[in-house]
Amino acid sequence: MPMELLRELVRRPLPCTLTSEADIDRLRVLRAAGYIVAMLPRPGSGSELGRVLAITAQGRELLAQLQENASA
Repeated sequence: MPMELLRELVRRPLPCTLTSEADIDRLRVLRAAGYIVAMLPRPGSGSELGRVLAITAQGRELLAQLQENASA
């Protein structure tokens, strides 16, 4: 699930590189939603490297909301 990956990314030093196809697909969702800044391969390019540069303010706000809802 993309939100689980976002939670993982916030605990990692950035930039970081992910190599699994499933992770890259989840990164695409997070980037399209505006939650991360990332360099991703074009679909069908054969490359399996995704580089996450940053979590955006919008991504951090979402994480804060999710944590707030979990503790309520």
